[in-house]
Amino acid sequence: MNKLKIVLAVLILVPLLLAALLGLQGWQAGQAMAGEWTNFDAPAPALATTSRLEIIPLYEAASASPELISGHGVSYLIRTDLATILLDVGDNPENLTVAPFAQNMQALGVSWDEVYRIVISHPHPDHIGGLTAWRKHTLSFGELPGGVGDRLVFVPHVSAYKGAVHATIPILPAPDVATTGVISYLEAWPISLFAPKGGEQALVVHVAGQGLVLITGCGHPGLERLVARAESLYGASVVGVVGGLHYLNSTMDELQPQIEFLQSRRPKLVALSPHDSSPESLSAFERAFPDAYSTLKVGESIQFPETYGHGYRTAMTQTAARAGSE
Repeated sequence: MNKLKIVLAVLILVPLLLAALLGLQGWQAGQAMAGEWTNFDAPAPALATTSRLEIIPLYEAASASPELISGHGVSYLIRTDLATILLDVGDNPENLTVAPFAQNMQALGVSWDEVYRIVISHPHPDHIGGLTAWRKHTLSFGELPGGVGDRLVFVPHVSAYKGAVHATIPILPAPDVATTGVISYLEAWPISLFAPKGGEQALVVHVAGQGLVLITGCGHPGLERLVARAESLYGASVVGVVGGLHYLNSTMDELQPQIEFLQSRRPKLVALSPHDSSPESLSAFERAFPDAYSTLKVGESIQFPETYGHGYRTAMTQTAARAGSE
């Protein structure tokens, strides 16, 4: 009888102790986040303006064509006047020799030689090349023509990837492309078991005569903090938001303040990722910004300021033309 009581006590106490430990870790992470945000004082690098901005999703949850590979994750090709930057490399769940983002590049007629530098938003599997890379604390690009070569790869975390530049403060991957610096956030279950506090950086581009365009991977730090950081660093208003905002399980009561916050900026471009936001969340943003909104799809080029809203299809037009000639 006493043994049974001891077993029952252990079965009750162990989960309680585990929950208390996780709660304490979460509270400590929250305190650290608040301190980092309040005490942030990194200088802003001098960001040049660009007359044009083009963003082509190379990996996303939705695709503009069955010929292109889609999946849960993000990889975006970003073109400005002065450079082409790759943000994230998506996932590779089938461990393909040539990663999905690279296969899509080839299908869209985009040369790997065009890529100047690479930026990783945060070290989740669907942004760094898959679970194997995540377990090994590294990055996986798969097989590339000539390899990564001497291209700089900026990461927001300590990485085992040889040659990665650990950059936590705002930097310039190119003269007209900047980062926000790393912004901390509370990790979701089950990743919080290993690290209760995560960190993510976004890209910022200042389009001449328009304003700032914010390009995110997952948007874990939250829309308001990302916008506030970009505006405080680079001295202009955010007029465009492109990428993930992590509204997967958000209710309308939770979304409405975010929509109203973005409406206060009168954005000209709102192009959101379906990989980390529910269809209902995306529909809410489309209703709120009917003239500016697009859902991001692999192969569908977003150009700003020339055209925006409902997915300008430059890249897909090229793909369709090639397919028709075969």
